[in-house]
Amino acid sequence: MKMTFHKIMRLALCLIICFTANVCMGAAWKSEKIGAGTKGSVKFEKDANQMNGEAITVTAITGDIWNAADTAMYVYKEISGDMEISARVTEHKPANPGWGKAGLMIRQSIDADSANAFLNLTETNGLKLIHRDIQGGPTGPGEGGADYDLPIYFRLTRKGDTITAFTSKDGKSWTEAGGGLGPSADIAMKGKVVASFALSSNDGAEAEVVFDMVDGTGDFALPVDPLDKLATTWAGIKTKY
Repeated sequence: MKMTFHKIMRLALCLIICFTANVCMGAAWKSEKIGAGTKGSVKFEKDANQMNGEAITVTAITGDIWNAADTAMYVYKEISGDMEISARVTEHKPANPGWGKAGLMIRQSIDADSANAFLNLTETNGLKLIHRDIQGGPTGPGEGGADYDLPIYFRLTRKGDTITAFTSKDGKSWTEAGGGLGPSADIAMKGKVVASFALSSNDGAEAEVVFDMVDGTGDFALPVDPLDKLATTWAGIKTKY
């Protein structure tokens, strides 16, 4: 089958629009100052080499993520059903080295007392998965965390009601997260949930954390360079026609 020059050009234009929209029209990040008195900010920066995706810097002056309700700076997207999110923690500057927390979280909502699971690290008490299984319930466990070195990759998966935490040194080989009472929790959440990055200073001073290499399912997937994808598709069209 032969295609005219004008048909080929129209097809090329459609491909450009399609691929650009695929990258640019994903759900936008949202942020929330959870709990009374929370202060904080979020900054997004593109990696100059386009290798690590978007760097997300979060700052916060908050209380703790603990007990029956949280105070935290939260950056999130909404998602339904089974899901996965991963990111690399490159820097953490805690205000409270013992119990200032940073990491990946899945919450039922942005309410302060929401059920949630939180794979978090502290500077001196290690990393672990903590969780609040019902709205307004207690948060735990309080047992010690596992040792780690920065940078470190975090991943949370949700299958049905089960949320499981993983860590990795290179983003390729994953192991279930250590510390606490284990790497998973069963938490019933209905409809849409909110997932991504949480930071608490647990102090009157400011804490900061930097994430990059964000990836996962749905809107968390690392964007594909539309020009590379277009070049591959266009080469196939030229070969075929």
